[in-house]
Amino acid sequence: MTEVVLEVGAELPQLSKTIYQRALAEAAFAADSIHNDSYTRGSGYPGALVSAYVLNGYMSEPLVRMFGASWFATGRLALTFIGKGVQQGDQVMIGGQVTEIEPCQGGSRISLEIWMDKVDGARPVVGRASAVLAT
Repeated sequence: MTEVVLEVGAELPQLSKTIYQRALAEAAFAADSIHNDSYTRGSGYPGALVSAYVLNGYMSEPLVRMFGASWFATGRLALTFIGKGVQQGDQVMIGGQVTEIEPCQGGSRISLEIWMDKVDGARPVVGRASAVLAT
């Protein structure tokens, strides 16, 4: 587990990733799919959009590091996808900040604002997460 100072305002250690979705590299998508480069470029996007479930996995990694196994039993995650999305090969930084600490049975429920930033400064994914950190 990652050590985070447990106080409101504390930030998660940032996590740098190169986005990769195997299906975008290996599968053919329908002509009108948001996962098809031609279609999305014709609609004003820089390329095919990486699937929400894949981005959910990337956003969960720092939470697993912070909460350990508790994330899988007590974790909550709500994400919003905005702007031009995330494309295959994008370099991103995933971060978060503690917004609330509530005592609960077995420890404290830690709530966070979380985000994913692209190197160009765009923030295509924002959300909220929480889980119980055992004491």
